[in-house]
Amino acid sequence: LRLAKDINKRVPVIYYTSPQIWASRSGRIATIKKFVDKMIVFFPFEVDFYKLHGLDVDFVGHPLLETVKPTQDKQTFLHDIGLNPSQSTIALLPGSRRSEITNILPVMLDAAILMQKQTPGLQFIIAQAPNIDEYVYEDILKKKGMTLLMEKGRAYDCINASDLALVASGTATLEAAILGKPLVVIYKMSLLNYLLYKPQVRVPYIGMVNIVAGKKVVPECIQFKATGKNIAHEALSILHNTQEYDRVLKELSSMKASLGQPGAPLRAAQIIAKFLSR
Repeated sequence: LRLAKDINKRVPVIYYTSPQIWASRSGRIATIKKFVDKMIVFFPFEVDFYKLHGLDVDFVGHPLLETVKPTQDKQTFLHDIGLNPSQSTIALLPGSRRSEITNILPVMLDAAILMQKQTPGLQFIIAQAPNIDEYVYEDILKKKGMTLLMEKGRAYDCINASDLALVASGTATLEAAILGKPLVVIYKMSLLNYLLYKPQVRVPYIGMVNIVAGKKVVPECIQFKATGKNIAHEALSILHNTQEYDRVLKELSSMKASLGQPGAPLRAAQIIAKFLSR
């Protein structure tokens, strides 16, 4: 938006894709109206939001639909990394930034300990972000007295091989939904950042799965509710209840369908070409 303001209509400005002003800092809509000629968005509800404010907007679908693809099937992946394909598997995705991992992985591990006590035989795998060194994870595991398998840069395979995922709020929640895996959304930040950020939030949910669906499809454990006990309870409530598990799968499938069809980047390019030729 700062760049759009600096360009100041000297050339047409097309914004691909929308900042999440519908979630927080909604005052930015005034800048968009003044300096952006066209919005191209990933989510269908964003069309109504921008039209309400009188902007030219097009929905193209979400590009994750064509990029979220595991490299191996569940059985092969689990066998290759030394886990038992016949046992229930929980994937842990604590985020892609070091600050997220240091805040979120400890409570995920607390949940894993409780879940394993209540359901012996559960196996866990940590999806390690490709840009984060192993020692960041190992230090946290050491403090918990735990040893868990980690796979670096293979998040899609980890999610696909799981029966349920514990996922830090962010793009990974959509990736899990696209892969059709029940999940628990988790987020925890420093208390100061939380107190500064919380008043700016204008949506009832933090997980993109729930925001896109417009309702609570999967549970969220945020900040003070992000405890091992709460996370374990929410996860096992899905995992041990066939009816609930099937409900979540059905809701995730509907949410995925609302994201459109593969081919979003091509549709965006076509819209841009048409806009510039008029």
